[in-house]
Amino acid sequence: MKLLFLLLVLVLVNSLLHREEEPLDLNPVAAAAERTREEPGARFTMEATYTSTALPRPMSAHGGGAYNSETGLSEARLTMDSPIAGRIEIEAVGDGTSFYMRGNPISSELPGGKEWMKVEPFLGHSQEEAMLGSDAASSLQMLSSASGVQRVGREKVRGVPTRRFRAEVGLDEYGALLREEGKDDLAEQYEEYATLMPTPPLVEVWIDSQGIVRRNRMVMTMPTEPGQPSLQMDMRMDLYDFGAQPAIQLPDDSAVFDMTPVVEEQLDALAEQ
Repeated sequence: MKLLFLLLVLVLVNSLLHREEEPLDLNPVAAAAERTREEPGARFTMEATYTSTALPRPMSAHGGGAYNSETGLSEARLTMDSPIAGRIEIEAVGDGTSFYMRGNPISSELPGGKEWMKVEPFLGHSQEEAMLGSDAASSLQMLSSASGVQRVGREKVRGVPTRRFRAEVGLDEYGALLREEGKDDLAEQYEEYATLMPTPPLVEVWIDSQGIVRRNRMVMTMPTEPGQPSLQMDMRMDLYDFGAQPAIQLPDDSAVFDMTPVVEEQLDALAEQ
């Protein structure tokens, strides 16, 4: 499986499936993260665009899913329009520690007839351990290390009035914070991510009058294979139907291939370039 495609899927699905709680630093985004976490569940839609000089045209993705706060499980179905690989359809499930994916061309490339690929983005740690808490949607995942949270206006999201906030994320700064907490393995991983990204990720959050997150946007430049042009991702997710508690199940272990060691090796190889 090409590293470029794998990184695309990892960032996209990890953004959809992982939720965490902001440390209580009293900024408006942190307060909204805590408030949204109190909801028992919700559904979401998403869309993303990938651009690079290595692509003949931008690559788009769209889909949706849901999460259940009581069980800690999330699910998503995504369709990617790749100018290289054509139409890609992916189903994903997450449990806060790992996420699982299947679809074309993932399942056809797994060994031993396995159907699902498993990845542990945080070395087997839960979102609570990795992000000092747990929250409602992915872009908030990195806002504990965001600097200079700014209010940039008011907009309606799916007909609901919201306030819009923006911040940049310092992954190396978050790594330093993790070291202070004694989580050296996680700190090393975030510091490695920071060296791979040429610019800090940008995150935007839309918050309604009840303090609930209604939309997230993340813009980041992602590394690809050594010597190849970088790739920019612009992903937006809208949350709705708060209170939904979908019944979500993880795949059977017998159908799962754990890709985590392979992904870690490839990321280490990128960091050494």
